[in-house]
Amino acid sequence: MCGKEDAVVVKNLSHRYDGNVALVNVSFALPKGSFTAVIGPNGAGKSTLIKALIGLIKYSEGYVRVYGFDPLKDPESVRKIVGYMPQRESISMHIPLRVRDVVLMGRAARKRLGVLDDRDVRIAKSALEIVGLESLWDERFVNLSGGQQQRVLLARALAVEPKMLILDEPFSAVDVPSMEKITETIEIMRRERNMTVLIVVHDVNPVLHYLDYVILLNKRLVAFGEPHEALNENALLDAYGSVIRIIVCEEGYCHPLIGDRHA
Repeated sequence: MCGKEDAVVVKNLSHRYDGNVALVNVSFALPKGSFTAVIGPNGAGKSTLIKALIGLIKYSEGYVRVYGFDPLKDPESVRKIVGYMPQRESISMHIPLRVRDVVLMGRAARKRLGVLDDRDVRIAKSALEIVGLESLWDERFVNLSGGQQQRVLLARALAVEPKMLILDEPFSAVDVPSMEKITETIEIMRRERNMTVLIVVHDVNPVLHYLDYVILLNKRLVAFGEPHEALNENALLDAYGSVIRIIVCEEGYCHPLIGDRHA
C-alpha cells in the first residue's frame, strides 16, 4: 500500500479524544522530497495529524506509513528519520536550558542511554550555523527572542539529519526577518538533502511559492492537491465556514487572506 516513491501514505485515518472527533477518514500520499502545508481553522485536527505520523498518539482507525514504517508498531524507526519541530510552548521556560542543550536534545533522544560524543556536538553546531545562530551556543534559551527560539528549534530538528522534516506552527510569534530565515532554511535543506517537508501553518502565504501540495483540513480532508487546486473559494468556504478572499498574483499563485491566527 506504500509506494517506493511515497514518503507518507495515510488512508482512512480517524481519531477521537474521549469520544470527540478529531479526524475523520483522512487519506493522502506525499512523494519523497515534496513540500506540503497543512492548513485549516483552529481545532481542525492539524496537530493530531502530525502526532499520528510520528507515533505520539494511537489513532483510532486507519493506515499510516512514513517511509514505509508504521508509527504505531515502530515509532522509534519513524522518529529516527523525522526531524520534528514542535510548537515553542512545548519547551519549558522554567528549566535553565542553554541553546546547546536544546539543539542536542534531538541527538540525545536517538542515542543509546543518551550519551553524546564529539560528532554529536559537531553536527549540533553545524545545524545552529545553518539557521544563522552559531554565536548563541552558550546563551540561555529563555533569553532569546521568539524568532531566535524558533530558529533554535529548527536547528534541533535539522541536527538529527532527517529524511523528513515536520514543523508545527514554526512562524508563531516571530518577526518577518525570522520568518524569512526559517522559510529560506527549510527550502535550502529540502533541495540539498531531498528532504520531505510537512509544515502546519495558519497563514500559508509565507511558504506558498515553495509548496508542492496543500492539505486543507477541518477534521476531514476538505481538499488536497497543488496550491492552485486546493486553495479555491469553495474549498476554503467549506473548511472555514466563511468566505475567504483570494488574491491571484501575476505569477499565478493564489494567496488566500485567512485571518485565523490562533494557535
